[in-house]
Amino acid sequence: MDRKNVSIVRYQKPRESVRRAVELCGGLDNLPRAPRVFIKPNIVFWFKVLFPKWGVATTSRVIEDAVVLLKEHGVNDIVIGEGMVLRNYKDSETPADAFEKLGFGKLRERYGVKSLNIHARPFIKTDLGGGVILNFNQDALESDFLVNLPVLKTHSQTTTSLGIKNLKGLIDVESRKKCHNPDLERDLEYMIARLADKMPPSLTLIDGIYSLERGPGFDGAPRRTDLLVRSEEHTSELQSPNTI
Repeated sequence: MDRKNVSIVRYQKPRESVRRAVELCGGLDNLPRAPRVFIKPNIVFWFKVLFPKWGVATTSRVIEDAVVLLKEHGVNDIVIGEGMVLRNYKDSETPADAFEKLGFGKLRERYGVKSLNIHARPFIKTDLGGGVILNFNQDALESDFLVNLPVLKTHSQTTTSLGIKNLKGLIDVESRKKCHNPDLERDLEYMIARLADKMPPSLTLIDGIYSLERGPGFDGAPRRTDLLVRSEEHTSELQSPNTI
C-alpha cells in the first residue's frame, strides 16, 4: 500500500493553524506554476431560513485560511465549487444564497476567488474501473490542483465522512443515484472508494473545528473539537487516494 503522511493540528489561530497543518505534511511546494486551483468544501444542503448547525458544513474560517495560503504561494486562479443536495437541481437561488451567506462574495472581493454551482456546469463521463462509470464536474477534473475541505463527522451510511466522500459533491445526480444503490457488493462504500482516482494532484484538509456526531445532517450533535487533519498530496491517478 502506498503510504501517505498525515498531520493533526489544533486549530488555535486563524491562518496560522491551517498553515502549520499544511507545512507539517509537506507544504505546497509541489504546486504547478500558475495553477488553476479548485477548492471543494462540504456544504451538503441548505435552507434559506435555517443556517446549518456547526459540524455540518465546512467553516468559512477554514475556507478563507486555505485561500490565503494559496495566495501566499502565488496562486491567482481559484474556484470554489460545490454541488449540494437540492430538491430541484435546476434551482440556482439556493446555492447562490448559500455561497453568499457563507462569505464567498467577500472572498471574491478580497482575493478574486470565483464560486460555482456544479449542477449548472458541464460534466465528463469518467471510467473509474471496477465497472464504475460516473459523471464528474469538468471544472474540477480540468483544474491543475484540488483542495478538498471536508468536515470531520460521522455518517449514517458510511461510518464516517472524510475526504473521499466529500468528492461525491462533484458528480451529477444520476451518478449519485448509482452510488446509493441496493447492491450489497457495489454499495456506497464500494463506489466512493474510487472517487479520488481520477482527480488532479490534490491535498485534503479536514475541518474539525466542529465535528458532528450522528451526522451528516442537521439532527446531528456538534462538538467543538478544534482539530485540523491534513494528508499529503496525491500526485497521480495511479496512486492510492490521498484521503484519510
